[in-house]
Amino acid sequence: MRKIILASQSPRRIEMLSSYVKELSVYVPDTVETVDENDMPETTVMKIALEKALKVADFCTEKGIIIAADTVVYLNKIMGKPKDYYDGFEMLKILSGKRHSVFTGVCIIDNENNKKVIDFEETFVEFNELSDDFIRKYLETGEYKDKAGAYGIQGYGELLVKGINGCYNNVKGLPLVKLNNLLTKHFSHNLL
Repeated sequence: MRKIILASQSPRRIEMLSSYVKELSVYVPDTVETVDENDMPETTVMKIALEKALKVADFCTEKGIIIAADTVVYLNKIMGKPKDYYDGFEMLKILSGKRHSVFTGVCIIDNENNKKVIDFEETFVEFNELSDDFIRKYLETGEYKDKAGAYGIQGYGELLVKGINGCYNNVKGLPLVKLNNLLTKHFSHNLL
């Protein structure tokens, strides 16, 4: 069984992968996530996931399979993490009553042979119509902080969502089915 190394500080990604990997090593990549809201979302998330994985590969002494991911929300432009409460309010106002995409880029590097695979997943999320009062109540929970698009579907944010089409875990930040398929196909390894 190969060692799995997660290049992330995301509690959600750590929790999701820990369900499948008993001895998960976690390293926090020292990367600056620079996002141009007008870039292609799939290119952006794959580029940042690659940067995170390479950063960890540079200083990680353990041998194994490094996994990194990055997630953005997209509706006519890339929405990363909100800068503050007001930015979060604006994001949720834009998403209200509309269908948007959630993109997660995944990079896997085998640091023994330097084999790399980069891919992405897209999931469509439709929001309910949100009143300003409802948006404020949601923001007051604090859950929006450090979340792409200013919401987390796994918490109170599920109340914002009318429906999803695609991978639910992708919206949480790690498309586990896609990840497992990539591990199986390219690294002869799976999460089971």
